[in-house]
Amino acid sequence: MDTRGYTEGTSLAGLLRHGGREFHQQLQQVLSNPDYFVTEEMGQKLRRENAYDQLRYLVKEIGSTQAVATDLPKLFAVFDWSAVLATDLIPLISGHYNLASGSLATLTDSDSAAPYLEDLDDASSIGVMLLTEYGCGSNIQFMQTTATWDGEDGFVINTPTPRARKFMPSVGIPVSRVCVVGARYIDAAGVDQGVHLFAARLRGADGAPAPGVRITQLDHQPLVIMDNSVISFDNLRVERSAWLSNDLATIDDQGVLTWQDDSSRKRSFASAISQLTVGRLALSSCLNATARASLYLALRYAANRVVPLTPTDSPLMLDLPHVRDTLLTDLAGTVARTIYGNAIKTSLANSDLTDRDTVVSVMLAKHFIQLHALDTVTHCRIKMGAQGMFSANRVADYLGVCHAAITGEGDCHVLGSVAGRVLAKHLAGKPTPEPGLHDPADRLGLLNARTLTIVHEAQQYLTTPDLTDRLAVIPDALSLAEAYCAEEALQLLHLHADHAEIAAVRDVFALHHLDQHAAWYLTRGLLDIAGAQSIKQQLRLAIDTLAHHLPRLLDAFEFDDEILGAPVLSEDLPAAWDSRCTSTGE
Repeated sequence: MDTRGYTEGTSLAGLLRHGGREFHQQLQQVLSNPDYFVTEEMGQKLRRENAYDQLRYLVKEIGSTQAVATDLPKLFAVFDWSAVLATDLIPLISGHYNLASGSLATLTDSDSAAPYLEDLDDASSIGVMLLTEYGCGSNIQFMQTTATWDGEDGFVINTPTPRARKFMPSVGIPVSRVCVVGARYIDAAGVDQGVHLFAARLRGADGAPAPGVRITQLDHQPLVIMDNSVISFDNLRVERSAWLSNDLATIDDQGVLTWQDDSSRKRSFASAISQLTVGRLALSSCLNATARASLYLALRYAANRVVPLTPTDSPLMLDLPHVRDTLLTDLAGTVARTIYGNAIKTSLANSDLTDRDTVVSVMLAKHFIQLHALDTVTHCRIKMGAQGMFSANRVADYLGVCHAAITGEGDCHVLGSVAGRVLAKHLAGKPTPEPGLHDPADRLGLLNARTLTIVHEAQQYLTTPDLTDRLAVIPDALSLAEAYCAEEALQLLHLHADHAEIAAVRDVFALHHLDQHAAWYLTRGLLDIAGAQSIKQQLRLAIDTLAHHLPRLLDAFEFDDEILGAPVLSEDLPAAWDSRCTSTGE
C-alpha cells in the first residue's frame, strides 16, 4: 500500500483530503453557483440542459479539460465535489474528463489527438466513451461492434446486430460531441485483431448526429438525470489518425496490423480500457464523498434533534442506540475507506495503468468502497426520516449518484469476484493460520487469519477452468476481496493512529468487522463464545469513544454549511424551512 501521500504531522483534514486544499475550495465555490441550482420548475429535459451548461461553466472556471483529466488529484476532486454539490454533473464529467479526454491525452500522439482535445478543452464539444452493448454489458472484451479498413486511409465502424448497439451512454442532448468508441478491428485480411479504440465526432457543431450514427434517447430515469441513449453505426467513417494505438501496433497502407512485440497484443485490451481503471477509482472516490456528506448531515441533525419518548424523557436522536450504532459504525467504515482510497489514488498516479496489479487493486477498491457507500447513504436517509426525503437535505439525491456510479465502469460484484479470484491465486503460497483460538485483542491477526483462511478454502475451485468451479469460487472470491481490503485498511489506520480520532475510528472499524463475521470465526474455531462476546462489549465502548471525537472528525470533512444549504444543519429547523420555501416561492 502506497503511503507517500502522508507525512508525520499531517492535519486530520489533510489526511482525509486528497490533493491541495485550494483547488478543493475553488470547486466548492464554482459548483455552488446559484445560476445552476435545480428548481422545482425544471423537468428532466431542463435539468439535462442545465447540467450541460454547468459543465461548460465548470470547465471555464477551472481551466483546461486535458490538464484536469491528467492531474489525478484534481480529477478526483472534481468527481468528489460534483457528487456532493452538483449531482446532475456526475454522468457528464465521467465521460468528458476521464473517459474521452483522458483516453485521447494518453493513448495516442499529440498531433492526432489535438483536433479533438481542443474542442474538449473548452467544452465546445462534450466527451463520451462508447463501450457497453446490449449483448456484452460491461464485459467489453466480448463487444461486437466492428471497425474495418475502408481500403483507403481510414476505418468504417458498423453495428452488425441489434445486440451490438451501444447501450447506454449519455448522448441524447443534441450538443457537439467527441466520442471514443470501442470496436473490434477487422483487418484487411479479415482477421479479428481484438478490441481497439477510435475517436469520432458523434454529433456535429449543430448537435445533429454524424453521418452513419443513429441515436435514440431512452426513457425517463428516476434515480439520476441522464440523457441515456442507444447508439448504432452504419458505415461511420473515421480517419486513420483516429485510431488510439498507444504505440502498441501499426497499420500499413493495406490495412494490415502488426504488433510491436510479443507482449503488445496481450497488453492491448488493458491499454484500451486503461481509463476505465481511473474512472473506477474516481467514481469510488465520489461515492465515498457522498457517504461523508450524508454522515455529516445525518449526524449533525441527530445531535440536535430532540426525541420525545416519555412525558419526562426527551433524549437526543444521536443517543438512540439504533441511530448511534448504525451511523457511527458507518462513519468508521467510511473514514477507513477514505484513507484506504487515498492510498490507492496516490499509488495510481505512479503506476502503469495496464499493469495487472494496478488494475486488480482498483477493482478491489471499487468493490470495497462503493457498496459500503451505498449502504451508508441509505442508512443516513432512513435515520433522517422525513427530512431525508427532500433534495434540500441532499441525501436522497446522493442515492441516485450511488446507483449511477455503481452501474458505471463495471458491476461491483463482478469486479470484486474477478479480483478476488486473482488474489486467491496470488496468495496461494501463503501459510494458513495456526489452528486454535486467537486472542480477541489481536484484531489485525484475526483479520489476517480470515484473509488467509479464505485463500486456502478457495484453492479447491482454482485447479481447473471449468465453468462449475468458476461459479463455485465466486462467494469465496467476494469474501476474500472484502477481507483483504479490510486488513489493508486496518494497517493504514494503525499507521495514522497518532490522531486520536483515527485511533477511535480504527477500533470501531476493526471491532465492527470482527463482530459482523463472528459466526465465521466461531465455525472455524478461531474464536469461542467468550471471545465473540468480548468483541461485542469492546465495540460498545469503542463507539462511545468515537462519539467523543465526533465534532472534530466532522469538521475535518471540510464541508461548508452555507454552501450545503441543508435545512437539517440549522438549529432552528422550522425557520430554515420557512426561509427556503419563501425564497423559492413555494
